[in-house]
Amino acid sequence: MKRHSVETIDGIALCVEEAGPEDCEAIIFAHEFGGDMGTWDGAFASLSQSFRCIRYAARGFHPSDVPDDTPAYGQARSTRDLLAVAEAMGLRQLHLVGCSMGSFTALMTAIERPNAILSLTLIGCSTGPQGVEGIQAYRDALRREIALLDDKAGDGAVDWFANDSAYIRMIEKQPEIWRTYLDRLKSQSVAGARAVLNSVHWNRQALTELRESIQKIPAPVLVLYGEEDHPLVLQTAPILQECFPNVRVRAVTGTGHLVHLEEPELFLDAFGQLTKAARDGRNLKGAQ
Repeated sequence: MKRHSVETIDGIALCVEEAGPEDCEAIIFAHEFGGDMGTWDGAFASLSQSFRCIRYAARGFHPSDVPDDTPAYGQARSTRDLLAVAEAMGLRQLHLVGCSMGSFTALMTAIERPNAILSLTLIGCSTGPQGVEGIQAYRDALRREIALLDDKAGDGAVDWFANDSAYIRMIEKQPEIWRTYLDRLKSQSVAGARAVLNSVHWNRQALTELRESIQKIPAPVLVLYGEEDHPLVLQTAPILQECFPNVRVRAVTGTGHLVHLEEPELFLDAFGQLTKAARDGRNLKGAQ
């Protein structure tokens, strides 16, 4: 495993790790809000045998920098950060894999550089809220999460995720991984988490506003989600299925938000099928 420090255009240092042969196709992994780059440990161990695997800690997440001010965060900055990692690692083309918050950033990156994407995997991807009532309910939930962080710091973050129905299956199916997940969550930066919630999440754009841009992404896409995930994730899948010209949408029964951790073999199998379709130039819609 090699570790690098990549500096963004606004001077933020991002921690980047890579493993695998440098002459193979590259994958960049973008992690979720509740996790960190360690969420990809299993994928790295398996896929680095045949891919150049690259992961990074998003701004606000250790061991990357944690800027003090909320204006230093936001979706546009997150997208530029991923592009900065790709550029620093010398990648002209790559596979992109993202989970939750990371999946939205992966999608925005694919919109920015559609012809650089060999394949796109979106795990637990969620659209932004729609309508006055939807936005209010969404932001009320964010306020409750921020209040827990303010009140109990890392313990508050653990309480939030431990009581979230989208993670119940994870607790049942992968108890050891879940304990490690909570330990990492507890040790993350409260200031960084608060700033990300107040920017990246607070201003999450609805995918219905991005239909035309999504339709211009030619790469094969895998949309992977658990049938027991959050409502906004369940609502997102049909939107993406309609918008992408080359997509497979796969719902996983008895599974919540973290499909790659709850069902790692299923994730690896689905990713293998996706990359094979990319090499073969096969349209996934036609194959379904």
